[in-house]
Amino acid sequence: MTIGLVGYPNVGKSSTINAILSEKKVSVSATPGKTKHFQTLYVDDELLLCDCPGLVMPSFVFSKADMILNGILPIDNMMDHVPAVNLLCTRISRHGLENFYGIMIPAPDDGEDPNRPPYSEELLNSYGYNRGYMTSNGQPDNPRSARYVLKDFVNGQLNYCHAPPGIPQDKFHIFKLKERKPLPKPTPQAVRALGPNIVTSSDIDNKFFQKATGTGLIKGRTTVVPPNVGKGSMNASTMSLNTISTEDPKPWKNHKNKRSKNVKQRNKPISYY
Repeated sequence: MTIGLVGYPNVGKSSTINAILSEKKVSVSATPGKTKHFQTLYVDDELLLCDCPGLVMPSFVFSKADMILNGILPIDNMMDHVPAVNLLCTRISRHGLENFYGIMIPAPDDGEDPNRPPYSEELLNSYGYNRGYMTSNGQPDNPRSARYVLKDFVNGQLNYCHAPPGIPQDKFHIFKLKERKPLPKPTPQAVRALGPNIVTSSDIDNKFFQKATGTGLIKGRTTVVPPNVGKGSMNASTMSLNTISTEDPKPWKNHKNKRSKNVKQRNKPISYY
């Protein structure tokens, strides 16, 4: 009798043969694709086992991101890390990733769903800054960070369990929220220092749609009109024009005291009285 073990990579075909033979006959590894060629091993005179390389066939059930998270495809040969990391972020909650890695993932912006899963860029940027995985340009090395995060998931360090049929996933596997100490109330000095730097989208919208009053453009020096003068009145306009016309526009240039260039000092008549 001949029995062939055929299936996806890294599902335990070679390990099953070693367990049946009670010794290591074929090499095994946690990296998918360790078995490179077809192997035949005799258990006895009547039973023959065939170890086949892993087959990755097109399927509508598993996407490439699913195969990477399930350990079917090798992570080191991954070309695009974004779909796999996005799928990982949908399976593990935001606070679960923050508690495991000790990082702070940026919160959703105003107008977005506050309970949405983090994007791959948000997770990898925080992870790269925390671990020091940077490129030569000073930016987080997201492909390198993605390989470490995905290997933690495949190796079982990031715990995740699929729910049985008929049970919602969000109720079956719940990530406990880690209790944290409440932040101290900021001091007035900290509020003054950090307040102007915090700009939200609502502040930008309010500033953009606020009603602005039209004012005239006057070239030259401007003067402050007293508050008791009504806005838009004739008195205010007359006062501003009179003030501009009577005041010296350039007080730092006193042309009256400037001597004439045509008359020399020694030629001026001297008065003895």
